[in-house]
Amino acid sequence: MDRPLTRSDFWAKLKTNEDGAVIDWHPLLAHSADVAAVVEALLQRTILRDRLASLIGWDTLSDVHVARLSALAALHDAGKVNHGFQNRAFGETPTSDHVGPMVGVYNASDPMAHLAPMGIAEMQNWAVDLDVLGHLLLATFGHHGEPVRPGRHDPMLWEETEARDPNLGLSTLSDHAQRWFPAAYEGDAPPFPDTPALQHAFNGLLTLADWIGSDETFFEFADTADSPMERARARATGAIEKLFLDARPPRGALGNGSTFDQILENPDWDPYPIQEAVRDVPLHENGGLTVLESDTGSGKTEAALARYVRLFREGLVDGLYFAVPTRTAATQLHGRVTAAVKRLFPEEQRPPVVQAVPGYIKADDVTAARLPESYGVRWDEQVQHRGWAAEGSKRYLAAPIAVGTVDQVLLSTLQASHAHMRGTTLLRHLLVVDEVHASDAYMTRLMDRVLDQHLAAGGHALLMSATLGASARVHLTTEENGDVPSLEKAEATDYPLVTHVGADRSDPESIYAASSGESKTVEPALQAEAGAPASVAERALRHARNSARVLVIRNLVDDCIATQRALEDQADDRDLLFGVEGTPGPHHSRFAPDDRQRLDDAIEDTFGPDAPSRGVVAVATQTVEQSLDLDADLMITDLCPMDVLLQRIGRLQRHGRARPEGYETAQCIVLTPETRDLSDEISSDGQAFGPHGLGTVYGDLRVIEATWETLSTEDLAPWHIPEDNRTLVERATHPSRLQAIVQDNDDAWHQHEQWVLGSKQADRQATGHVTIDRSEPFGAEPFPDDLDTAKTRLGQEDYRVELPSPAEGPFGAMIEELCVSEWQLEAPPETEEATDVSGGDGEFSFRFSGRSFQYDRLGLSPQSEQHGQ
Repeated sequence: MDRPLTRSDFWAKLKTNEDGAVIDWHPLLAHSADVAAVVEALLQRTILRDRLASLIGWDTLSDVHVARLSALAALHDAGKVNHGFQNRAFGETPTSDHVGPMVGVYNASDPMAHLAPMGIAEMQNWAVDLDVLGHLLLATFGHHGEPVRPGRHDPMLWEETEARDPNLGLSTLSDHAQRWFPAAYEGDAPPFPDTPALQHAFNGLLTLADWIGSDETFFEFADTADSPMERARARATGAIEKLFLDARPPRGALGNGSTFDQILENPDWDPYPIQEAVRDVPLHENGGLTVLESDTGSGKTEAALARYVRLFREGLVDGLYFAVPTRTAATQLHGRVTAAVKRLFPEEQRPPVVQAVPGYIKADDVTAARLPESYGVRWDEQVQHRGWAAEGSKRYLAAPIAVGTVDQVLLSTLQASHAHMRGTTLLRHLLVVDEVHASDAYMTRLMDRVLDQHLAAGGHALLMSATLGASARVHLTTEENGDVPSLEKAEATDYPLVTHVGADRSDPESIYAASSGESKTVEPALQAEAGAPASVAERALRHARNSARVLVIRNLVDDCIATQRALEDQADDRDLLFGVEGTPGPHHSRFAPDDRQRLDDAIEDTFGPDAPSRGVVAVATQTVEQSLDLDADLMITDLCPMDVLLQRIGRLQRHGRARPEGYETAQCIVLTPETRDLSDEISSDGQAFGPHGLGTVYGDLRVIEATWETLSTEDLAPWHIPEDNRTLVERATHPSRLQAIVQDNDDAWHQHEQWVLGSKQADRQATGHVTIDRSEPFGAEPFPDDLDTAKTRLGQEDYRVELPSPAEGPFGAMIEELCVSEWQLEAPPETEEATDVSGGDGEFSFRFSGRSFQYDRLGLSPQSEQHGQ
């Protein structure tokens, strides 16, 4: 401001010097105008206007409704007029925040009297009753990332003093809101109904607007208190354009080409029929769900992009969120999507593509530097606003296009910080979920809630899988979980398949279309060597000496490392071993992030389609199942569920390159336990604790047994992929097959079935304790005190470990941080800092949370366990 702050002023934001003295201030009226103008711009210039209308069953929001929501936004910081907040600028007491005291007014003896200066009487016709208006106001005041339940009312904070009159501040704010948005108070429009989903969505919209309206790169502190709304509207329009929240400019620049000419890396390539089928699915203007089932390598990513482009052109979505199961998959896919978007849009109007993976700050091809001591993020000047949504995980879903883990989507339905903002910004997007089959019961229930909200708002979603069973398809595409077809009918269902349904999920329709036309023959073979790493190593090396690329996939890291050690003991030629720049090592999850990236790059350089053909063996875990473009000549894998096995086989003879003699046909050797009877691994309570991840990593032994039986069935061998995908998946996952396994075996299997079903039910019920119930009014359900308790995945956590100074890692990189799993610790850590770091020559040890750890080319392990052996 152009004058010093006085006690009679009402400020919203301050700048102070090192001594704490105020050197600049932003008036409450100016900040209120800033945020209200952003809400107005978002409702006028983005699809959120239609999404909020759909949540209450309306075709659209009228201009009067937009004005009313904008006027509410102007009151979002009304609580800042209280003495406790204003005293903070002068070092006086008492002090307080601004949300608690404002919400506390609800517990005053006469709340209406306290709200009267804010113009509550003039707003009574905005909602069907005062209770609904009250909850809309709670959604307005609770814009800092979580609902705030009304607490104790302190009248001292609101009484007039010589310094200021808070009620005068409220009435001044109300007067300005009425001048800024006259239609809200004078216009004739139906009242907002008693539909809590609107309250929750509005809170998310307002939280986003407050974040933008508080960004000084868009809204500098005011020089004067004159005409705050005129200034705010101009800056709000510029802000949402620069952040690409206003999709109209890029939509207009997109052009009317064939789409696939730009999406496909080579414009001379023709799209597969299945890709065209996904693009051409009916639009379902009130929202819709599409399920794509197609084989690995059939271009599902490109099909999803084509669907996005069509919906985007038609104005039915403003953006895209591409959700994948793992961080590795997200980082790999981000590059592909970024390249396609560059081909689709002219540079001036090209939406940025954010990598939505915590720990990275990346938009397009540019990675930002995080400044020390929380001073923010430094981008190249031309990237600054393009990377805004990448600067923190809470903003990821505000990106115009983002590629990240499915966890970021699931956080929108959990009682977690800024979940409402995540949820509202997600409504703008085509939500694409890849590998949807990979979710457990807990994550499936969370995704159900996300999809329910998304479709209720008229949103669009595309779910993709190479190995979806009939029961899962029925669950996803019907509102009331319709009847699962018989095993015979399920096996006869077309594959590949596109199933689509409107937002009400009634009468789904399916379309068959061919995929790539490529087919491969796979000869599966069983070997009872899962517990014999030396035998596995000997077998793998024998094939590698015949010039074959051999990919070994173990279910457990310990088995992976044991096999790696056996390989190194037996290899007479180190060139036969996979590694990074000459240093051999396995590929699994217990590596530092930088080393994981080096391992990913190295395994693609060794097993990728363009890599030189040579004999080599790599030992890995599930980390190579998805996203990495690998092309092995022969695969050795642990027994696992059929859908997972087919995912792994997607890395076997993936491309049509020349094969070494004797490997013209794909061979998949499946490692099994020595004993055939899995019931021996079932405990008295029904839980299974078998070796090699059977019963632990993969908890349902019924599916393992069904897979083992299918592998043993001679009438199916050899397999023809993808033609046999449907049959293979159904024979290992169909409910009737699982039931038959229980009925045909002893009581241990009945006990196990009860444990599996009970565990899944418990996991589903667990979501009810941690999710947002959007059928309840906003504020009726407070979030837990610890907002980190809600998890997107059940199971043990990883804890970040920060080294006091960078240490040389096994592959040449300097390591600054790692992750330690919860099971490796006796208690949750009190700090992220490691101590007693020592070592050299690419390996080091350290202590963390009372335990000693070793980090080397085999990964991270507690020193006492010696890598699990």
